[in-house]
Amino acid sequence: MSAKKRKFFLPCTFIGMGVGFLLTNWIVTAFVACMFIGMGVGFLLDSLFVVEGKKIKADKVYRCSSVALAILGLILMVAGVLLLVSPKMLEVLETYMWGFGFILFGLFILIKSLGKA
Repeated sequence: MSAKKRKFFLPCTFIGMGVGFLLTNWIVTAFVACMFIGMGVGFLLDSLFVVEGKKIKADKVYRCSSVALAILGLILMVAGVLLLVSPKMLEVLETYMWGFGFILFGLFILIKSLGKA
């Protein structure tokens, strides 16, 4: 049995950055927005799937670490979409989204380090 690995975050982030880089001529904030969307998609996919050898399998979503990672992914995707669509609304929600995201990521790291997730 091969080790389970989460492999979606980094590729999704780079794909998002590439798309954002291509859109920068039309939308000034596209690079950062698409990077956030890519990171969010990567976190969300990492919370839902694991790679075992050459197979992708659904992971147990009910674990605390998976739920925290999925919520963090959703926060980043919402932030990226808001940055593209309505930067003013993002300014209003930015502090809460960052705070909630940092709390979730800290809980994810804590739970993973305790080995109970």
